Amino acid sequence: MQARIRLLAFGLSVTLLSSALLLMWYARQFQPPSEQKLLLRPLDLAALLTPPPPPPPSPPQPVNTTPTLDLQVSNSSAVQIAAPDIQLVKPKLELSAPQPQLQQVQWQPLQIEISAFSLDQLDTLPVLQTPLNAVFPRSLSRQGIKKALVKLDILIDEQGRLTLLNVIENPYPELRPEIERIVRSSRFSVPTKGTEAVSARFIWPVEFKP
Repeated sequence: MQARIRLLAFGLSVTLLSSALLLMWYARQFQPPSEQKLLLRPLDLAALLTPPPPPPPSPPQPVNTTPTLDLQVSNSSAVQIAAPDIQLVKPKLELSAPQPQLQQVQWQPLQIEISAFSLDQLDTLPVLQTPLNAVFPRSLSRQGIKKALVKLDILIDEQGRLTLLNVIENPYPELRPEIERIVRSSRFSVPTKGTEAVSARFIWPVEFKP
């Protein structure tokens, strides 16, 4: 009898508990939804578009001016060796201006084979046709020299023109330009052998006076 009463009490408590849970679920399903509130805040567009300020410059890192040399050894460890200071001394070059070398121009006689007659082989001797205007250099006059005799080895062609082959005698080098001028400006009569005009070669003495 007591077991039956206990079983009935247990069933009644389970029924009450189930009814309470069912009521709670029903009340929760049919409860009207709560109104949700939306909060709006104004935004500052200028603040959004302005870029952030740049970060402050970092302090300069000290630079190690001492050169180092990294050597890789067999145990994969780096060894730093301070390189010795090497000062390069630039050699001083003493440049001296080159001294101009003056070469003495020496007259070389004209060495050619010439087929010409001498004066004793001619039938008509050549005669000077132009005046001989030999100018005496002033440098020789200032030295007190009164006259100078030169001997020229010349060739007269078939038209009476002169070619200077060699200067046999010239006591003063200052006379050289005047000798060449005389040879260019002088003309002789045409030397002949029989009835033909030939070339002749002879020594022509020319005397220079102030």
